[in-house]
Amino acid sequence: MPSPRFSFRYLLPALAATLLLASCGGGGGNGDTPTPPPASGGLQPSASLANMCTLETEKKFVRSYLDEVYLWWNEIPAVNAADYATVSAYFNALLVRTPDATGQPKDRFSTVLTTAGANALQSAALPIVAPSSSPVPLAKVVTSPGGRKVGYVLFNDHDEGAQDALIAAFEGVRDAAVQDLVLDMRYNSGGFLYTARTAASMVTGPQAEGRIFEQVRYNSKRQAETAASTYTFSSRLQTAETRFPTGYALPQLKLPRLYVLTSGLTCSASESIVNSLRGIDVQVILVGETTCGKPYGFRRKDNCGLAFFPIEFQGYNAKDFGDYQNGFAPTCAVADDFNSVLGAPNEPLLAAALKHADTGSCPAGTAAAASQALLSGNLALPERANAPATSRAPWDGRLLTP
Repeated sequence: MPSPRFSFRYLLPALAATLLLASCGGGGGNGDTPTPPPASGGLQPSASLANMCTLETEKKFVRSYLDEVYLWWNEIPAVNAADYATVSAYFNALLVRTPDATGQPKDRFSTVLTTAGANALQSAALPIVAPSSSPVPLAKVVTSPGGRKVGYVLFNDHDEGAQDALIAAFEGVRDAAVQDLVLDMRYNSGGFLYTARTAASMVTGPQAEGRIFEQVRYNSKRQAETAASTYTFSSRLQTAETRFPTGYALPQLKLPRLYVLTSGLTCSASESIVNSLRGIDVQVILVGETTCGKPYGFRRKDNCGLAFFPIEFQGYNAKDFGDYQNGFAPTCAVADDFNSVLGAPNEPLLAAALKHADTGSCPAGTAAAASQALLSGNLALPERANAPATSRAPWDGRLLTP
């Protein structure tokens, strides 16, 4: 999309207000749904209430389902179902909104939409970029002012196909023998966690083999699932898409540090890359703004024309850290310039990363808060070559498999 520079496209979260992905990772896709644990406290199992589409029974289904799978099942507020005229209103009343340690509502990501609305958003959630629809539209080598050879990879989305594109991009920068890597995820609001694991594994080398990438932890009723949900770094591809088969030798860069360009849109699976690498002592230097702060994930559950997305799990790194609800603060706080060209050495965020690579210091600058507002759909995303015209909604982005 060329000029005009200030032609705007509204983000998906704004659409979600009128219409809503999911598997093991937080948002989207249906995936394989395991048998939920039994309901407690006299509640009927949700499976016995499914697809019985009267208002009263749908409410019972919602209450039982949350009791079975919700991360904070034992903190669900006591509310009178009869006080709520719709199933959606009742679902929202059951969510845990008490402040967490950061002072924010503990659950600010669970959501419910109509099935039609969820399907529409799933199909619309793919980033629309110019000139191509690739989630990795740009990979190149740039030279820092000090003469360092630096790989630059623009990574916009963790959707299906992104992993194949990312492997090809990493092979290019590996073959160029780069000294540093800049992973630009300022527009990347997440997606499939298997792609995040592959990305992090390609940054590292053999020393990371078999170490914890992320452990997914469910509620206290689902300890067997938690025990089976530890994902590790690997030099071999673990989940194939279409181009590269399972077991394919990944192009590992063996880097001790990584530069990540961030904004308030950098969310979920993107944050997993940062957290997992820091968990094995790779230095991750963030340039831009504070990330969105979503260590959670969930599956999609449909019933009687509604699609439910309650938070089911939280991800932790090898150091047992997963509490980044406030997001990851940038090492170098730098405001974006939407008129600048992504991947150009003088683009403010990339220029700051290159300066830091040369000198170990950040340029003067203060990051704007605009991108954080974009997450709630309050602002629009400006047109910019190779940038998405739409962004994945914050609930839609921490998935293990399609």
